[in-house]
Amino acid sequence: MNKFLLLASAVCAISSCAKKAEVPAPQKVVADLVLTNGKIMTVDDNMDWAEAVAIKDGRIIAVGGADAAAPFIGDATRVEDLGGKFAMPGFIDNHVHTFFAGEEIVFACQLQDTFTFEQMLAKISECADATPEGGWVRGGPWGSQLLPQLYKDTALVALDAAAKGHPLILRDDTAHNVIVNSAALAIIGYNEETPNPEKGEIYRDLKSGKITGLLFESAARAAHKAAPARAVEEDAKAVAKGVEILNGYGVTSFLDAAAPPRVARAYNYLDGEHLLHARSALAMSEGVLTVYSDETLEQLVEKRGEFKSENVLPDYVKFYLDGIPPTYTAEFLEPYLPTEKFGDHFNGVAYYSPEELARLVTKFDASGATIKIHATGDGSVRGALDAFEAARKANGDSGLSHQIAHAGYVHPDDRKRFAELGVVADACPTFWFPHPIVTAIEWAIGHDRAYQYWPFRDLIDQHAIVALGSDWPVLPSPNPLLGVEGMVTRRDPTTNGAQSLWPEQAITLPEAVRAATINSAKALNISKDTGSIEVGKSADIAIFDRNLFEIPAEE
Repeated sequence: MNKFLLLASAVCAISSCAKKAEVPAPQKVVADLVLTNGKIMTVDDNMDWAEAVAIKDGRIIAVGGADAAAPFIGDATRVEDLGGKFAMPGFIDNHVHTFFAGEEIVFACQLQDTFTFEQMLAKISECADATPEGGWVRGGPWGSQLLPQLYKDTALVALDAAAKGHPLILRDDTAHNVIVNSAALAIIGYNEETPNPEKGEIYRDLKSGKITGLLFESAARAAHKAAPARAVEEDAKAVAKGVEILNGYGVTSFLDAAAPPRVARAYNYLDGEHLLHARSALAMSEGVLTVYSDETLEQLVEKRGEFKSENVLPDYVKFYLDGIPPTYTAEFLEPYLPTEKFGDHFNGVAYYSPEELARLVTKFDASGATIKIHATGDGSVRGALDAFEAARKANGDSGLSHQIAHAGYVHPDDRKRFAELGVVADACPTFWFPHPIVTAIEWAIGHDRAYQYWPFRDLIDQHAIVALGSDWPVLPSPNPLLGVEGMVTRRDPTTNGAQSLWPEQAITLPEAVRAATINSAKALNISKDTGSIEVGKSADIAIFDRNLFEIPAEE
C-alpha cells in the first residue's frame, strides 16, 4: 500500500466517511526487454541459476523462471528467446590498460613478444619505412627473453640501423621498460654522463660502460614524455577502440589501471559524445606506459573529481611499490641469484619507504580513494600489506576494498592477511608456463622460487577475494576466458600444453567465474550496481554460444 492509500484510510477512519476514496489502479510495470528460455548463471551469493530476466531502464526488475518475468511483459516489451543459451553477468576486468591498448592498435608499430632479435629489427625497419619524415617509431612489445642481447652496446648500433634515422621507442612485454635508439636518446637528453634517475636505470654495457638503449622503470618516463602528445580527439579514438574490443569479449566494466589526466580527459571526451560503452573506472596515476604526468600522486588524487561523469569513475589510485623480477627491480624477502652486477645478497629495493607508503595509503584511504599497489615480489607484497594494516589502524574500516596488483609471489605467512585486512589479490592469471616472463624470472630467482607463482588456492581457502585482471596489452589478449581457463587448469590457455604451473593452486570454475565478475565488482567497490544478475542491479549481461559449465575446461 502506498503513502496516498495509507493517508486516505486514516482520514476516513477519523471522519466516518460515507463513501470510499477513489484511488487509481496501480500502473503495471512493463519491461523494456525480457530474456527468457536461457541457462543463466546469476553469480548471486548462492550461485543460483535462472531461466529469465526482465529489464527496465537498464536495470534488472525480475530474475527467475519464465513465470517471474511474465508479469512484466507488455506490448512494448522486446522478448528475446535465448534458445537455451548460457548467460552470466558481464565480465569486469579489474586490471587493464584500455587507453594504451587502443593507442597501440590504432597508432603503433606492433611487434610480438616471441620475436627473435632479428625479427624485431626487421619489423622496426618495416615500420620506419611507413613513418613520415621526422616521426617517431613507437610500439611494442618485445619479449623479456631478448634482454641478454639488449644488455650489450651492439644492440644500439643495430637499433639505429633498423630505425633509419627515426627516433625509436618500443616497450617490453611487461610495459615497465623500453628500448630506444640514438636519435631518441639525443631528444631525451640522455648521454654517457647522465646519472640514473630515481627509481630507474639507463642501462650500460657492463664491459664497455656504453649506453645500450635499454631503459628500466622511471628511466623510460623521459623517453615517453619526449615523444609528441596527441590531441584529445585522437586519444579518444584510442579509448574507443580499446572499449570496443573489451565489449566484444563480454566485458561491461573495467578499471584502466593507470590513467593520468591526459588519459582521463580522453574518457571524459568520449563519454560526453555518448560513445563510451562501458563503466570505466580510472586509477589516478603518475603514468600509463606511454603517458606521464608532472603532478604528484597526491595532487592527482585531490583533483580526481574533475574527471567524473556518468560512465567515468575516477575514485581510484595506483602506484608502484617495486618493478619486476626479470630486471631485478622487484623486492623479495630472499636474495636474487648471484650476478656480476648485483652480487649475491641483493633483494631488490622498494620505491617507497615503509613510513612514506603508510602515510600515502592512510591518506588515500581516508579520502575515499580505492588503492591499487603494484607489488610483484614477496617483499613488496608484505610491505603493501603492512601499509594497508597501518591505514586500517589509523582510519578504521573505510569499507573500501584496496588491492595489491599482481601479487604473484606471496610468503605463506602473508596469505591469510589479505582476508584479515580486506585486501583484494588482483590476479592477472594468463601468465602461465611456458611463457617468456616466467623463464626470465627463473633466471633471476631460480626454478623452485619462480614456479611458486600465484597461490590462488591458498588465498581463497584463507577467505581472500581474488579478482581477475587481463593486464592487456601487457598480455596480448583481454579475453577473460583465458584467465578463467588458466586459473582452473594452471596451463597456458593458448596452447593447452602438458606442463602446468604449480597445479596444486588450481581453483574451481565457479570460483574463477566469481573472480571475473562479482569479485572484481567488490574490488572496485561497485558490487551494489553490477557483478551479478540480481534485482536492482545494472543489466550487465553476457550471452555465450556454449555453456561454460558443460564443456571441458581446456575449451
